[in-house]
Amino acid sequence: MATSDGLSVTFANSNKLETFSWFWLYDHSEDPSRYNTETKQRTVDTFKIDKRIAGTNVELVDDRVVINWSDGSAPGLYSVGLLSGAVGIGTDRTKQQLWLAGSLPDQIPTVEFEQVISTDGGLRDWLDAVATFGFGTVRNMPPDESSAERLVRRIGYPRETIFGGVWKLSSELEDHSDTAYSQTFLEPHSDGTYSHDAPGLQMFCCTERTGTGGESTLVDGFAVAEQIRRQDPKAFATLTTTIVPGQYIEAGVHLRAERPAIRLDQHGNVAQISFNNYDRAPMKLANAEMAEFYRAYGELHKRVNDRNNWLKIRLDAGDALLFDNWRLLHGRMEYTGKRLFIGCYHNREDFESRRRILG
Repeated sequence: MATSDGLSVTFANSNKLETFSWFWLYDHSEDPSRYNTETKQRTVDTFKIDKRIAGTNVELVDDRVVINWSDGSAPGLYSVGLLSGAVGIGTDRTKQQLWLAGSLPDQIPTVEFEQVISTDGGLRDWLDAVATFGFGTVRNMPPDESSAERLVRRIGYPRETIFGGVWKLSSELEDHSDTAYSQTFLEPHSDGTYSHDAPGLQMFCCTERTGTGGESTLVDGFAVAEQIRRQDPKAFATLTTTIVPGQYIEAGVHLRAERPAIRLDQHGNVAQISFNNYDRAPMKLANAEMAEFYRAYGELHKRVNDRNNWLKIRLDAGDALLFDNWRLLHGRMEYTGKRLFIGCYHNREDFESRRRILG
């Protein structure tokens, strides 16, 4: 519906009326006079648009909105995807299924290695599972480093960190001063709290496994955060506003970054969990604020470590696990024997890009 303010639209999967101003619409047109259809970049000079610009006629033609303009310039063209995407309708958040005790996934989402490697459908199923549940597994991978790297690169290039691009993880290695390189129990935690842009995804590919224990543990941090939001609003406010520093220190390296344990997006939705008490750096607030922080942080710790909220997955040779490091916390049970993982991180934007290309 055209109004004096712009174009008002109600989308099929939303009851909310959204209004796009005429200026915004002129600035975002997908017609060739204002948009390079090859590079997908804007060519209109935003800063020379007449602030009095208005649409004189609006039509729906072949699933695209067509707008004629008061200045007589070329009609504006708009796909439904452009308009819905601008207001966040149809994003991955609608696919998320949060889980805690009593609502854990009935089955571990699993795809065959050959399906992922050989078909876009198999890859899409795997990545969709990660978007929905925060994780997905692959089975029947040849248990060797080259197959693991093929799986890694099926998503995109691995992220380079101080650990390398594609790295090995085992208690028999002494590459880094980190408790991950041990056989001890690890509480659920986020990786990269010491990075300004923490890795979006993490992958473990098991190539050798003997002995007992060593299950990977997963906790849905978004579900925990929403539970705290409902049941302890004061703690939630503290966890979303108190800046917590993280650090990683070894010979020749001192990484440090800081952000809240629960980061919200511009709409107030939980966007990222950053919780790693192993890597928390020294911080000091006024005594009353420090006491409230410890209370709220302890509440988050208690719920994350409630074993009723855990999924335990034992990865044997030929199994792989991909999970969302911004959403899930991961840990490990104590183990015996040999447990060799080939691992990597992926940037979140590359994971999201891969899913968009797959459609």
